[in-house]
Amino acid sequence: MLKKRFKRVAALALTLVMSAVTAIAILPTKSTSAAAVTPESGNIYYIKNKNSGMYLTVEGDSSTSGANVIQSTGTGSLGQRWILEKNSDGSYRLHPATDMTGGLSLDVYYGSADNNTNIQICSNNGYTAQNFYLEASGDGYAITTVVSSGSSCLDVASASKSSGANVIEYTNKGSANQIWYFEQAQWPSSSSSSSSSSTSTTTVAVDSSYSQQRLQFINTNDSSYLTAPSSTGATTTSSDSSTYNQWVLVNNGSNQYMIVNAATGYVLAPSGNSASSGASVVATGKTGATAQYWTITAVSTDANGDGYAYKIVNCANTSLCLQKSGSSFILGSYSGSSTHKFYINSYGVEGFAGMCTGVDGDVTASVLGGALGKTVYVSDVSTLATYCAGSTPYTIVINGNISVSDLTKVYVGSNKTIIGSFSANTLTNVHFRCTSNSGNVIFKNLTLKHDADKNENDDIQIYISDGEKFWVDHCTFPGHTISSSDVDKLMYVGLKADYVTVSGNVFMNHEYGLILGYPTEGGESTYTGYPQMTICNNYFYNVLYRAPGLMRYGYFHVYNNFVYNFNLGYTPYTACTIYSEKNYFDAGSASGCVVDDKGVGAFTDSGSVLSSSLSSLKTASTSWRPITCYSYATRSAADAKTWVQNYTGVQSSKIYYAID
Repeated sequence: MLKKRFKRVAALALTLVMSAVTAIAILPTKSTSAAAVTPESGNIYYIKNKNSGMYLTVEGDSSTSGANVIQSTGTGSLGQRWILEKNSDGSYRLHPATDMTGGLSLDVYYGSADNNTNIQICSNNGYTAQNFYLEASGDGYAITTVVSSGSSCLDVASASKSSGANVIEYTNKGSANQIWYFEQAQWPSSSSSSSSSSTSTTTVAVDSSYSQQRLQFINTNDSSYLTAPSSTGATTTSSDSSTYNQWVLVNNGSNQYMIVNAATGYVLAPSGNSASSGASVVATGKTGATAQYWTITAVSTDANGDGYAYKIVNCANTSLCLQKSGSSFILGSYSGSSTHKFYINSYGVEGFAGMCTGVDGDVTASVLGGALGKTVYVSDVSTLATYCAGSTPYTIVINGNISVSDLTKVYVGSNKTIIGSFSANTLTNVHFRCTSNSGNVIFKNLTLKHDADKNENDDIQIYISDGEKFWVDHCTFPGHTISSSDVDKLMYVGLKADYVTVSGNVFMNHEYGLILGYPTEGGESTYTGYPQMTICNNYFYNVLYRAPGLMRYGYFHVYNNFVYNFNLGYTPYTACTIYSEKNYFDAGSASGCVVDDKGVGAFTDSGSVLSSSLSSLKTASTSWRPITCYSYATRSAADAKTWVQNYTGVQSSKIYYAID
């Protein structure tokens, strides 16, 4: 009955609007000076926060159950329009206009009455977590939660006035960040979900509460990038990487994606949202038209069995796909031609986790993590473990700090991106394990803390022992007070884990840093060549031993790192091959021996600033050069030191990559 009633109300409102004005697909930028009104059931509203002047918004204008709710600058988008429905007990449900069936409601995460509980949208389930009271408060309303018996309300976290700030549940104190104004909104036009929708100038917010994964679509015909213009208009090819060929995916919950340009916020669609053969593919304003959604399907696999080349099919006409035509892009029937297929690269990744050729000549795709799955938000270890398990792709956003007293191992399956939000990203005593059936995993923007008593040999915060394609990026490992009895490490990569990149991280205050490769002797016949690993643009601060690491069996490319206050840097060991390039080693107050020279393995350095001489090593040199596996660029050691000190570790806003 809800869906039928909802559609009747929407249709009636639309008819009234259409009789007075020409229908438009969306509103222009919303003024924050619109008059507040008394909210009534069956009407559609913008809901503005008194403190910030920002609007209650479904992040990314998502229609996916579990999508986060934030405040953001008024744009008039569907994610800022809410339909009020009164329940029989006098409470209300608030339905986002991103789903005009009425199948989604504003929701208190897991029905908790605790302070700082996240607010999201969720499929209708009949629980009190989706019921709210509207209580007069000052010159507006407090939106109080039924799960707290009305004692808590919707609250902008930390009374922030920033667009993208999170909305949470908190004890009602009548403060300005808990007071909301209802402003009359326009019902979406009937064409907003049809393939003939008019064009608009509405953009989709990018990176509002966490760093969304940016993808590049590279045509297999000539390796050119799918590139947007600086505003709306036709897409073109480009041989140069830029923000205009970086895209983020907004999943509608059915693995159909709105492809949003990271530089402009405009979306990929056929011209006029008309999915016809030969139609030019453009970047345009969001309307929610079916033609603005795409499916992305692998049509070939790499040496690891992972997706390598993809076809990108329009949802308004599934017989048509994105294809390159000269220096532009159009829709056309898929034939398997190289102009009809695309590689997908995760922007920012360097080295072995990216598109590369292995030392043995195997060609492999870029790590994608959970980019092709749904986005979920977690703030407790149990939910984190649930989404980390298995092979279903997820982007798992940490939007509440998680702390446990006992060391807790979370086992990570495949196809996951685990990323901290800008405002909450700390995991205390949570250790990730990538063992059997793992692979294609990204860890990003996480603060990984552990107590000083978690210091046994197997107490390792990121442990990777199986699978291919792992990227650990812009994480902070704060460490703890150092004791001579410590034998714990910050990271382990070994056994048959392969194609790994560790970049942009801060490793701090620890006796031991990284242990890499099968951890004992006698493994030559089984483990030689594992892992193939890139360690670049990291900051090792007061890590006394194994910074950058103890390395066995594999191939290790180590460049543009800054290592400060250490006793032993590299420990080359059994059957390893290390190429070190333009790193900066500063002994600080420690002994600063760059190479623990045991005369085992192979090691060569080029262009590093050294704190100890490498002129008479017993360890053999290597002729291997990583340029045979992937392209890359380096800074001078001095410039790398400066970059590392400014841009590594967890970030509270934009993440900067060394390749920017």
